[in-house]
Amino acid sequence: MPKTAGRYISAGDLEKYSYCPLSWWLSREHEAKGDELTKGVQEHHRLGKVLWRIDSGDKAAAQSEKMVFWYAIVATLMAITGLEMLPLGAPVEVSHILGAVALIWLLAATFYLFKATTAKLHSQAIEYEKTVLIFAIVAVVVAVNAVAWLFTDVRMAQVLEALSIIWLIAASFFLYRSLATTGIVKTLRDEFRVKGEIKYIDMGDSKVYRSDRYMLAGKPDYVITLEGHTIPVEEKKGRTPQGPLFSHILQLSAYCLLIEESTGVAPPYGLLKYPEHEHQIEYNDDLKKVLLEKLGEMREAERKGEAHRNHDRPGKCRFCSRKDVCPERLT
Repeated sequence: MPKTAGRYISAGDLEKYSYCPLSWWLSREHEAKGDELTKGVQEHHRLGKVLWRIDSGDKAAAQSEKMVFWYAIVATLMAITGLEMLPLGAPVEVSHILGAVALIWLLAATFYLFKATTAKLHSQAIEYEKTVLIFAIVAVVVAVNAVAWLFTDVRMAQVLEALSIIWLIAASFFLYRSLATTGIVKTLRDEFRVKGEIKYIDMGDSKVYRSDRYMLAGKPDYVITLEGHTIPVEEKKGRTPQGPLFSHILQLSAYCLLIEESTGVAPPYGLLKYPEHEHQIEYNDDLKKVLLEKLGEMREAERKGEAHRNHDRPGKCRFCSRKDVCPERLT
């Protein structure tokens, strides 16, 4: 499809136009006013901060998990290196060293087993289970070798004991940090119904998604990766309608189109969240066709230099933030 002529149209303007073309037209010159708008802006900032805390918590927990893994590797290397550096006949209890290493790996395996049982995503659980298997196998191998050395009458080197204690203190810290952070993040995710891995948050100078082909731009509230799919999420505050509103569906479809243009892969759906309900809006060819038709209507209105009310619903006018300056309002 050739590039669309004209200026960029934002997904937010598309939502306004879908609500009422005249309201959108008036928004070009008159800023919306009202307590609901102010509250909506405040809620948006609050959501951004919460999402940032969740994203930061996920990254901190992941970092701690990596540290647990590498501490187990380093501890094993320390034990082997300690054995190699000692002179022949030195008083070292090899079985004790190998037994300690086995316990270390069992501790790590237990930790990742806990993570596997608490993971919400199936893909995450599989990764944790693979890690558990690796740790458990190593622990068993080391433990078997430790038993083989049980009848050797030697003592453990003091430096190795000191390093083992340091490792245990450090490992305990990272285990605690990961579990504590995971608990905080889980609480926030449950409260704000946040799924998947957060890939993008609309905060301040965050990037604007753009499509040069359709001259469309927008910033979804946030974007997640869920079961291998990139999914836009739009949060709507205020009252919860009986079903998803058409204007909100089109705004979300615009974000789906922008992600499709950005990544080359169309999202199977987008998430539209109200305070009391959440809707999974399928992104398909029919919805995309309606979206492009509305963009065409908006460009035609700009060409003509006018737009008019397209409904006979007093309720829409009553809740419109531009009703005071609207020449066609019904109430």
